[in-house]
Amino acid sequence: MPSTSRRNSLVQDIATHASSNISELPNLLDDSTVFQKLQNLDTKYQGEQLVLPKFELDQLSVVTHDRYQEYLNELSKRTDDYRVTFNQVEATGESIKLLIEKFSIISLKAQDFKESTHNLAINCETLTKTHDTVSKYLSYFENLDPVVRKLNHSSSANIVKKDSFKTMLMKIDTSLAFIEKHPNFKESESYRIRFKQCMIRSCSLMGNYLSLFLKNLHANITEKLESTSHSNSSSSAQEALLYNKFASNAPEYFSVSKEISIRAVKKSNQRYRDELLAILHDCYNDYFQIRMKLLHSIIWQQLDESIINEKNIPLMRFIQDNLLFFTQLCTNEYNLLTKFFPEEEGRSEFNEWLFRLCEPLHDCVRSRVLRESDISSLCDAVTLLNKYYQFEENSQEYELQFKHVQFDKIFEPILQDVQSRLVFRAQIYVETTIVRFKPSRDAFMISHRKLNSIPEVQQDPIVESFISNYSNLDGSHAQISVYYPPLIRAIALLSKIYQMVNSSVFDDLAHHIVHDCIISLRSAYNLVEKSEKGLDTKLSYLRNLLLLRSQIENFDIQFISNETYLDFSGLGEFLRSLKDRKFSGAHTSVLSLAKETVPKVVNDMVDARSELMVELRNVIKSFTEASSREIVGDCFEKNDDLLSQNIKLRENVERLLPRIYEQMLDFIDDMGIINHLLDAIQELVVQSYADYYERIEEMEGNSNSDMSKLSELMCVDVFSDLLNNAAGKLEKSKASM
Repeated sequence: MPSTSRRNSLVQDIATHASSNISELPNLLDDSTVFQKLQNLDTKYQGEQLVLPKFELDQLSVVTHDRYQEYLNELSKRTDDYRVTFNQVEATGESIKLLIEKFSIISLKAQDFKESTHNLAINCETLTKTHDTVSKYLSYFENLDPVVRKLNHSSSANIVKKDSFKTMLMKIDTSLAFIEKHPNFKESESYRIRFKQCMIRSCSLMGNYLSLFLKNLHANITEKLESTSHSNSSSSAQEALLYNKFASNAPEYFSVSKEISIRAVKKSNQRYRDELLAILHDCYNDYFQIRMKLLHSIIWQQLDESIINEKNIPLMRFIQDNLLFFTQLCTNEYNLLTKFFPEEEGRSEFNEWLFRLCEPLHDCVRSRVLRESDISSLCDAVTLLNKYYQFEENSQEYELQFKHVQFDKIFEPILQDVQSRLVFRAQIYVETTIVRFKPSRDAFMISHRKLNSIPEVQQDPIVESFISNYSNLDGSHAQISVYYPPLIRAIALLSKIYQMVNSSVFDDLAHHIVHDCIISLRSAYNLVEKSEKGLDTKLSYLRNLLLLRSQIENFDIQFISNETYLDFSGLGEFLRSLKDRKFSGAHTSVLSLAKETVPKVVNDMVDARSELMVELRNVIKSFTEASSREIVGDCFEKNDDLLSQNIKLRENVERLLPRIYEQMLDFIDDMGIINHLLDAIQELVVQSYADYYERIEEMEGNSNSDMSKLSELMCVDVFSDLLNNAAGKLEKSKASM
């Protein structure tokens, strides 16, 4: 077999060029998986004899040599291919290395170029942005010329309906807003003024369009209303024309009025707010004038019907019917207004217009109120109107009630007229029934009368109403008649008008009523006191004052009334002196004489509560002193028979004190007051006895006697106990009843 050279074999090349640092191949058994498989194979074939195929020696050598030769040939072929590949790789690597070196050079040059052009790039970018910004800024200023040309050639108001006009408005708004934010630009103020004039001019064109629009609409509605009136159509047809037909034109009007409103309330247009609002106000005024002309006929139709029927209906019904009509009218007008104008901007002007719209109602009701003389009817009218004044302004409830239409402001003149008339009639009532009342002994002293037998209160609804309520409160229907008639009238009047007028007005009126009532009571008391002096008169006076005090406390009078009047006493004295031709020596000149004759302004403070308390103290003092004098009698006048006088004093206490107590029970219902009066009487009697005892003791001491007379008298403490026991029996007997 020829020998085969391994000179150019891949195996030899690998063997000769093997690196010494190549790591040794791992042991086959280090692989746990392979090791496990070998163990399994060993276990499987353990004990079996391995049988190899039998070959002939010659066959084995021939086969092995051929296969080996083929292997070597293939290996040489592959080796040549790999060498070619390796050479190509080396050539490619050299090329890549060369390219890398060239690329590094180019990169360094590019970096130098970038560094040298960086500032230029930044400057270019800055200039580009500046160019764009300048172009954008110039566009705001360049808008002026086309806007001015368009406005100068706008001869018809109908231009506001075109889309080009809306685009022009947007340009004006954006340009004006930009100039407002950049006041430092050259000639910015000049451009601002011109753009502002353009905006005012544009809004004026819109206002003219709206005015013309309303005039045409008014002419159309008026023509149709006249045709319906000639054909005697129903009121529903007129209402349809006034509202439905009128509202059908609202969208076109609203689209223009909204543009004016937006610019009038825009914060950026704050400097031009007055001029824009003036244009908007003109639009509102045109609208309100048209609506007032259209509503004039139906308003006076309602009022004429009310005036015709006013004699057959009371004042409250007259006011109520008209309030219902005008309340619905105002609500309908608000709903219509919101279709023509934005809701918020015109609310105040709308309510002012509603006030003017309702002025015929104010005049009509005022005329009716001035002819009303019944206080009860006036009070009913005030109660009807008070539903609009239940909440304070700016409160949450107030905002909810008058969110859209301020009925409290619209109907306020009616309430003021009714309240003024009520105060006036109340003053006349006081003047006629209290001040001018001529007291008599029967009017002050009769203590048990039936209600229907009192001539002074017959056919007086105010008193009848008060007596009815008084009976319902405490069940004392019959007892109210025992009081002084002017007092009943005064309290009845105050109860009727309480919370019907302003608190300060009521307080002022209440002070004067109480003052006049006290004067009338005092006159009646003095009249009876002159003819008959007794405890009954004082108790009757006290009873009336106590009722007045208890009722006044319910009204919670807070303020003191200031009464201002002119004092003509100096002028009267001068006239009398002139008549008698007697002049005082103090009149040294005409000037001094003129000064004294000029009427003086007198400011007087009227406090009815203090006056009432003073009167109560006086009558209580007068009653307790009279009662103590009646009990004491003449027991302390004689000093000769002290024992008999002492016995008489005891008899007076036992006999007169129960009688005085019964008199107090007849006139006064409050046991607390009776007990206080009884204590005051006891205190005065005891004080009188103590003074008497001291006088006797002093007389006995001065006469140097053996004090035998003094022993006949009771000690002050003993007499005080006697009086307390007698009073205690009276209180116990009353408590047991």
